Amino acid sequence: MKKLITLMAGVVLSAGAHAATVTFTDSFDLATTNWTHLLGGSQFNAALGTLNSATFTFTDDIVQRIRGENTGATPDTLTPLAGAQFQFRKSLATLMTTTLSAAGATFNATAFDGVSDFAGTSGIDFGNILISATDTLTLTGGALASVIGTGTLGSAGYDVRALGQGAIQTGNGNLDSSISTQARYNLTVVYDYTPTRSEVPLPGTLALMGGAFAALGMMRRKAIKA
Repeated sequence: MKKLITLMAGVVLSAGAHAATVTFTDSFDLATTNWTHLLGGSQFNAALGTLNSATFTFTDDIVQRIRGENTGATPDTLTPLAGAQFQFRKSLATLMTTTLSAAGATFNATAFDGVSDFAGTSGIDFGNILISATDTLTLTGGALASVIGTGTLGSAGYDVRALGQGAIQTGNGNLDSSISTQARYNLTVVYDYTPTRSEVPLPGTLALMGGAFAALGMMRRKAIKA
């Protein structure tokens, strides 16, 4: 009987020591860069327990339209270079930088045809170039203090800044260009924590205790019959 009671006590204590997670999401839709957006995800509620880590996973996207016109007197090869930069910041201090870049298909432009319209033989509209990237940052230790509270992460000074960095590579350096950049992000925040110990047994613990008491009853009935 003593061994059985010891087992049940061990189950209750270990159940309270298991780590748990809570997840929040935030997003900002396509908008022309340069923009800064305060994070809308919730801070970690300390009433849940002790926070072990906070993992931020960003999926960043840009849609960039690039147009170019060779205005030189000689033919030129035009190459669109799409790009942008996302900065994850705390009180304007950068915690993580994600750089997106990609080169589009080249265009062999003739000498300037006399009309800067991004068309004809000397100009081109490269259309929309889409780039996506995912980046992750995990905070631990003292860095967790500012993510604990009852407000939003934005209210604690966390934001994202998006900057456009597109260009056209040219050989003769005579160029008219038009570049427009839109950017967005999706964020998932995962808080890993150790729950505050509760006096109320967890459902799994109750099931184990019920089985233990049933076994105890069988042992007692066998003892009486003997």
